[in-house]
Amino acid sequence: MAERRIATTKVAGTWAWFFQRLSAVLLVALLAIHLYVDHFMDLGSHTGDEPLITFGSVTARLDQLVYVAIDYSMLAMVLLHGLNGFRTVLFDFDMFSKRKRYVDMGLWGLGIGTLVWGIIILFPFITGG
Repeated sequence: MAERRIATTKVAGTWAWFFQRLSAVLLVALLAIHLYVDHFMDLGSHTGDEPLITFGSVTARLDQLVYVAIDYSMLAMVLLHGLNGFRTVLFDFDMFSKRKRYVDMGLWGLGIGTLVWGIIILFPFITGG
C-alpha cells in the first residue's frame, strides 16, 4: 500500500508548535498570578459571612492597569492555546487538512470574535458600572 502524503509547510507547523508551548507556559504563570491575587492575597482580611469576592472588590482590583492586562492576557492565551490545539486535532483528519486555509480563517475569526466578546464582558467591571 502506497503511503499518502499531504503537502504542508514545515514553517506553519513549526510556528503552531512553538505558540502552543509558549501559550502553555504563559497560561501557567498567568493562572498562578490570577489565583493568588483573586483568592489568596486578602484572605485574612475577610471575616464573618461576607463573601470573599464581590462586585465591588473586583471593580476595585480592575481599577489597576496591571490586573486588567493580566486578565486580558489570560483570555488571549486561553483562546490561542485552545484553538491552536483544536486546529491540530482537526488537521489529524484528512478531510480538514485539505481545507487548511478555511479552517485557519474560521478559527482566527472565532478567536478574534471571542476575544472581543470577552473584552466587552469584562468592561463593566473596569468602569465600575
